Amino acid sequence: MRIKRKEGSGRWYVSRFVEEHNHELGYGKLVDYLRSHRKIFEVEVAQLTSMRELGISIPKIYESFAAQLGGFNLVTFTKQDMYRQHLCNLFWSDGRCQEDYAIFGDVLAFDATYGRNKYNLPVVVFSGVNHHNQTCVFGTAMVSCESQESYIWVLRQFLECMQGKAPQSVITDGDPAMRIAIGTIFPDAHHRLCAWHLLRNSTANISDPRFTQMFRHCMLADMEIEEFEAYWESMVNECGVREVEWVKDLYTKKHAWATAYIRGRFFAGVRTTSRCESLHAKLGRFVESRYGVLEFVRNFQRCVDFLRDTEDELDFRSWYGTPVLQTEFVELEKSGWTMFTREMFLRYRDSLKRCVRVRICEFDDSDNPHAYTLQKYRRPEMNWKVYRDHISNRFSCSCMRMESFGIPCVHILSVCVRLDLVEIPESLVLRRWSKAAKLEIHNQCGEQDTAEPSVTYRTRLGAFSQLCKRLGRVACMSDEDFKLYSNKLMSDALFLEIKYGLRPLTDNMTTANDCGVKDPIRVRTKGTARMSQAGGSAPKTKRKCSACGKLGHRRTRCPNGGAQPSPRNKQSLAGRNKRKRTEVTT
Repeated sequence: MRIKRKEGSGRWYVSRFVEEHNHELGYGKLVDYLRSHRKIFEVEVAQLTSMRELGISIPKIYESFAAQLGGFNLVTFTKQDMYRQHLCNLFWSDGRCQEDYAIFGDVLAFDATYGRNKYNLPVVVFSGVNHHNQTCVFGTAMVSCESQESYIWVLRQFLECMQGKAPQSVITDGDPAMRIAIGTIFPDAHHRLCAWHLLRNSTANISDPRFTQMFRHCMLADMEIEEFEAYWESMVNECGVREVEWVKDLYTKKHAWATAYIRGRFFAGVRTTSRCESLHAKLGRFVESRYGVLEFVRNFQRCVDFLRDTEDELDFRSWYGTPVLQTEFVELEKSGWTMFTREMFLRYRDSLKRCVRVRICEFDDSDNPHAYTLQKYRRPEMNWKVYRDHISNRFSCSCMRMESFGIPCVHILSVCVRLDLVEIPESLVLRRWSKAAKLEIHNQCGEQDTAEPSVTYRTRLGAFSQLCKRLGRVACMSDEDFKLYSNKLMSDALFLEIKYGLRPLTDNMTTANDCGVKDPIRVRTKGTARMSQAGGSAPKTKRKCSACGKLGHRRTRCPNGGAQPSPRNKQSLAGRNKRKRTEVTT
């Protein structure tokens, strides 16, 4: 039997079926070698792992299993099966990622990328949006395949790592395995499909530019549910796609992509997985396809550190500096600058500029909350309702922009102007968009560093060395300054050495025995008695005088003048004279 998946709908169908058997049945003693009959249990895997850690080879372990069971024919797996215990799925997330998720984990986006490691394992990056509207990473996973089981395992590990906190909203590309896994692990989260992938699929399945344009408006336009339904009917009739299977399936999923049905659910302004694609592009600058697992994790962390450095820079720009005021509502604009980060303030100011385009045409304060009816300039058919609880000072609008994006809409700001408010109410400042979004965590952490002590020490040493270089550049310009600061540094160094119980650096430099690692002791060699002395090499043999044969001097300094050669030297001299006579005769 052969099955295939239908493009677009994701459904499976049988493409070929052969009723009769197409091969010979296996012999009885060979049946156990069939893949369907071979199995290895968790207990055996644990035992195999323990024996491998002790350095026992696979064939020996296989013999051990056969001895325990009473024969090789009773072992339910082969030696080849024992070699296949490889890494399948991997998930990791550091402390900074978990802190970010605790604050910004209301919206979660993830997608898979390929070709980032030499095993071609899909890499799944879980990301979100921080208070600067910048992509931040919550966790990463390597999976053996994009199957339903793999995604369920990964999401379970993600949920456990994040202390059981599930996201409110999830954005993916619409993969069927992802959709099932999200419904299983995050049943209360609202799943949104990527708008970019839907537009691409519409082009591939319909191939009509007019349909793609109308579908884009139908998906992204801010309209009521009744308007959406009417527009959808007009679109399918005009384009003649009512009976297309892909269009029918798309309509059943309208709660996952149509703005009319998503309004009021918080997605932090994220409509597509383009942030994931952008993150994958940045990832290509740090990792290569030849990297193994360990190299990938290390270099991926460099990419995450790069994003965090950008976040720190944006924090600085948000906290320091004063913007140029551009509206006539000076107090409200200043209040927004003190509350929001720089990026979100720019969006808030745009709404404040446009609040003059609407006017309040009705006002009802007979009951709590007070009701305001607003209309757009020269468009009386476009109206909205704004409600204000004068006790708690909370606002709500029929456009639900505040609930969807976390930024006060034009209509609410228009009411604030009408009320002559000098600062934006706290209920209109979502904490995740504020400057103080991560302030509480920073105060709890204080100056503590989660890095290893050795890494922290090297980092501090490098930074302090740069400061010393900067001081040395100016302190060495005159002899007076050089002596002054040299003495001051020496006294401070001596004070700290006494404080921490350290010896002076000069002593450490001159004493070899104080080093952490000493030279190895010479190993005794075999077969030579003179080299068997411990602690060093054998003493050198002193040379004898070639003239008199005594120790302590050479022939050139022999007290006898070196005139009387030794018997051995006499023989050598006679041999040389004989050779000379032979050469002359020849």
